[in-house]
Amino acid sequence: MRAAGFTLLELLMVLLLGSVLTLWGVQSYRQQLQQQEVAQLAVRLRACAVFLEEYYVRHLRYKATAYTWPVLPYSRYPDAGELRYHISFGSSARNTDNGYYVLRAVDAADSRRYVELTQTGMLKFCQPEAGRSICARL
Repeated sequence: MRAAGFTLLELLMVLLLGSVLTLWGVQSYRQQLQQQEVAQLAVRLRACAVFLEEYYVRHLRYKATAYTWPVLPYSRYPDAGELRYHISFGSSARNTDNGYYVLRAVDAADSRRYVELTQTGMLKFCQPEAGRSICARL
């Protein structure tokens, strides 16, 4: 007569399946958090773009001077706590036409990861992958 219960192989299979499902769930959760963070950064960058459009209406240019940009309403994300992203212009004012700008939110931990918004409204998210930078339009 066979004893009731589970064999060691059956227990190991259940543990393996549980581990795989847990890893899948954690990865999915991390991706969801990253998507949420990128969406919040896009809102910040668009708020800065609105500020620049209002600045342009008042001054007929995006630059404060030939060599400087105006001060943006947001320079970091999040407002309080540990700094995750620096928000600034994507190029120096000296090298940019008066009618154009690029806003960039750069990851404080890895400068190769950033969200960028151009004056034309194009938004993209770039991150390192396999030794090169991969960008996706949002």
